[in-house]
Amino acid sequence: MNKHKTYKDIMSGVSQMIPFVVAGGILIALSFIFDASNRGEDTYGFGNAFAAFFHDTGSVIFTFILPILAGYIAFAIADRPGLVPGFLAGALAYTKDSGFLGALLGGLAAGYLMILIKKILQKLPRSMNGLKSILIFPLLGSMLIALIMFPINYVVSPISLFFQTFLDSMSESSAIIVGLIAGAMMAVDLGGPVNKAAYIVGVASISGGTSSILMASIMAAGMIPPLGIALATLIFKNKFTEEERDAGKANWMMGISFITEGAIPFAAGNPKIYLPILISGSAIAGALVGLFQTSVPAPHGGLFVVLIMQNWWGFLIALVSGMIVTALLLKVFLPNPELEKQ
Repeated sequence: MNKHKTYKDIMSGVSQMIPFVVAGGILIALSFIFDASNRGEDTYGFGNAFAAFFHDTGSVIFTFILPILAGYIAFAIADRPGLVPGFLAGALAYTKDSGFLGALLGGLAAGYLMILIKKILQKLPRSMNGLKSILIFPLLGSMLIALIMFPINYVVSPISLFFQTFLDSMSESSAIIVGLIAGAMMAVDLGGPVNKAAYIVGVASISGGTSSILMASIMAAGMIPPLGIALATLIFKNKFTEEERDAGKANWMMGISFITEGAIPFAAGNPKIYLPILISGSAIAGALVGLFQTSVPAPHGGLFVVLIMQNWWGFLIALVSGMIVTALLLKVFLPNPELEKQ
């Protein structure tokens, strides 16, 4: 099995999944905004018809997340024949509570299963090609992947439950450590596999709209690289070229929107200086969110979902602290552009 190919297959599923995560998460977040007067009650988020509309719509979108993830992983591996068994694997992971890990394993299993089935059936007469695509592949693939998902769900469901229970019971000290580690991961590759791995774990922690400290840590940390750079280009102008200062202005919007990739053009030019600094700023922000026990029920939105956070002020403190640390470190360690040219 080619590890690079497997990673690309998984990321194909993740990239198709993320729009569903964002849409569903923001709709659920809106339900809390429109039900603010009901905060603290059991019906918070659907205490009135308007809030219930957003909550129900977002929750329905969330039910598609795992089937989309598994389906498109299988599609990336086996092309169209992988879609039906892949979607079924994700749906079974959802109904049996094996979560993201179950869907990921199910998508891989469905993809390689369909490659095997295609090889076994490749000697069938050409006249049956149409029948293979609309009947044999989806029917045989569905039956077999349903059987394969039994042991996957049996093993993975308790792991997912333990993970969720651990997150729900995080003490202040463990939340700081987890936030620091997850925060650092968000800046290691600025949108690459490590960043996405941390993000997926964060999304898993808010399954069903649960408010999560981990997700808040990841969101704050992911905002720091572009925001810290934007602040540095504003107050330490002599450390940047005119072109970089102009690019820094765009990073304000990318940062408040939780788009970590805004920092890539800067980091790519001098990764040895930028990456340790960005990792430090993001780790501090993630740890502070854990310290203040700030949690968020939305998987995306950045500054636009602050109002629905529990202990929202801790999120703002974490953002400001991470930005300042990042900007000051860039001031100290970045050479002046004029000196670089000499």
